[in-house]
Amino acid sequence: MIAANNLDRVESAIYPHLLSHIGRVVDARRMYSQASAIVYARHTIEVNGHTIAYELRGEGVPIVLVAGTGYPGATWPDEFVRPLLDRHAVLTFDHRGTGSTPPSPGRYSTRLFAQDAIALMDALGLPAAHALGHSMGGRVAQWMALDHPDRIRTLILAASGPGQFRDDRPVTRGVPVHAAKAMIELGYERYMREHIRDTFFTPEFSAAHPERVAWLHDTYWAHRPDLENYLRHVLARQEHQAADRLADIRMPTLVMIGDRDTQVMGTGSHAEQSEYLMAHLPNATCRVIEGAAHGLFWQLPARSAEILLDWTSSR
Repeated sequence: MIAANNLDRVESAIYPHLLSHIGRVVDARRMYSQASAIVYARHTIEVNGHTIAYELRGEGVPIVLVAGTGYPGATWPDEFVRPLLDRHAVLTFDHRGTGSTPPSPGRYSTRLFAQDAIALMDALGLPAAHALGHSMGGRVAQWMALDHPDRIRTLILAASGPGQFRDDRPVTRGVPVHAAKAMIELGYERYMREHIRDTFFTPEFSAAHPERVAWLHDTYWAHRPDLENYLRHVLARQEHQAADRLADIRMPTLVMIGDRDTQVMGTGSHAEQSEYLMAHLPNATCRVIEGAAHGLFWQLPARSAEILLDWTSSR
């Protein structure tokens, strides 16, 4: 699995079955509310020649949360974010064409999104931050670290990958056919509903906690990009390529992956991609979250926050 020279850096995280904040129990029915009740307090600021919607809360060394393909900032679950606020300022934002950030002409790319994130940090006067990217957000965070290493304190790559790294497993440089087919047959809304259910959560978790699955879908849908901008995000993800630059990422890096994140999606298997990251990043540590699928921050938010706080406490 993980490359042999990195085995001593792999830690297995045993997760609790009851999700709670440290010191108190959270009512999931209140936490994961109906989309109509969602209030996401936004500000906007002009950065990198474009208006970006963001939310900045808390005090301390900042953590920048970079969302995945087409996901707006509102989809970060409060049960994950709130424990972070005990020690950190937390910055979330809407990528171009999602949430309250308007789209822009021209081609989207993970490097463009990284430029937006760094420019947002600069405009807000934030010091060097812990940059956490989930899925496509991890690809964005790679460019943040490569192009602006002085602005990144540590890097956290969660369920992410570096682009193509095997000639015998090419990454589609466009909208994957299976995704296009499913979206045409199901329609955008039903496609996202089923994609979230089937990839972000394990089947048994989805059956036991349908309200948690519904919360993520409903929040995404309430702040969604239109279909054109969603597909432009898919293209940005598929065209990401940094596998040959990983050796240049020198800051401490945490690779997070659920042991149930095994489905082959648009860029391949995130488990295999995480193994590659561990084998080629010069200063990386891996945490495998048992029982978690692709959406580890949504399925196990309290455990994910605990792991992240343990990581940042000494860095």
